[in-house]
Amino acid sequence: MMGKAWAEDECSAYKVMPELHFTSSYGKLVYDKSKSYDELTKLGKEYGIVEQGLFASGLALVEVVYQVSVDSYRRKIGLGKYCVIPARVNLFVGYSNPVILIAKELKEDTCEYNVVLRHEQTHQQINVSTLRYFLPKLKTAAVSIINNVDPILITRKNDSEEATQMLTDIYARQLEPLINFLKKEVLKEQSKLDNQTNYQHEGELCRYYNATH
Repeated sequence: MMGKAWAEDECSAYKVMPELHFTSSYGKLVYDKSKSYDELTKLGKEYGIVEQGLFASGLALVEVVYQVSVDSYRRKIGLGKYCVIPARVNLFVGYSNPVILIAKELKEDTCEYNVVLRHEQTHQQINVSTLRYFLPKLKTAAVSIINNVDPILITRKNDSEEATQMLTDIYARQLEPLINFLKKEVLKEQSKLDNQTNYQHEGELCRYYNATH
């Protein structure tokens, strides 16, 4: 039978600080020119990055993802009693499916196309910079979290796998607020580029270019 989710006193004495194997990735950036203004606008509204009344000529999208797995071992502590102890926590925090979408109505080698392309590339650069900045902070917070999870008491050897999954779920649940924090920070940094002043400046660039060429 499984013990409580948190260790009983019998397992507390075997609490250790598991190794943290922390990895990350920015993902492979893809360019997509298959969608129309209307399709991009609808998609942007679904992601909450296009305000009502505005339309999108380009989008820079990315998914913040995290994955947790646990390597554990079992230690016998008495007759029919075992502690399942986390030895290593494997944590991935990064991006998935980064994409730059540009409206298919925009013709390449025009000022409008180049301005939109540069704008969306800047968004993806912001994504990379934001993740790079927060990774050390996330790792420090993750170490604190995993060091405060106790071993799990079981009374059957066959419950080791279930106990390991329970440990994994505990870590994932406790790490989730860190991921939500990262998502908010990414959106906050992106909003600094998406403002009326910048939009006006980009529009003036093409008006000036088209008038002088």
